[in-house]
Amino acid sequence: MWDFDLSDLEELQQQIGRLYDKKTKLENSRPLPNSALHRIKEDLTLEWTYNSNSIEGNTLSLKETQMVLQEGITVKGKSLREHFEAFNHEKAIDYLYTLVNHKYTLRSIDILSLHGLVLRSIEDDYAGRLRNGGVRIVGANFTPPNASKVSDLLDQLITFVNDNPLGLNDIVL
Repeated sequence: MWDFDLSDLEELQQQIGRLYDKKTKLENSRPLPNSALHRIKEDLTLEWTYNSNSIEGNTLSLKETQMVLQEGITVKGKSLREHFEAFNHEKAIDYLYTLVNHKYTLRSIDILSLHGLVLRSIEDDYAGRLRNGGVRIVGANFTPPNASKVSDLLDQLITFVNDNPLGLNDIVL
């Protein structure tokens, strides 16, 4: 099935420990006021959108991303694609929040729906679909799997996540 080199986790133990400390602090503060939950969700959505999109080459700054998401403002000199990337990512996160609960079981349709939301009005021919051709990642030493293997690998990933063999705890706001 999936072969994991968990030695990387040893290098991350300090950061993982800090996350668990923060999780405990959050749990001890429950119940959180609705206003605090709303603010946390809003801030996480902004940060997640900005960081994810910048990894993909989007040049909107954090402040510009905030203006696009919270004010609906377009930014001079930025492409329509970059605006759609921010807007779509926020919509995908909103959709994700409607899915996830303690009884949730990951399904391929949910992943493809998220993919469809992220690529809407950007790459409509590929949005919400598994790829059927080869791809490469410029500047990376990783070669993505052959397109014919993607469906089976997705099924394996879903089984792995749902079986939770690493015993990862749920983190719920």
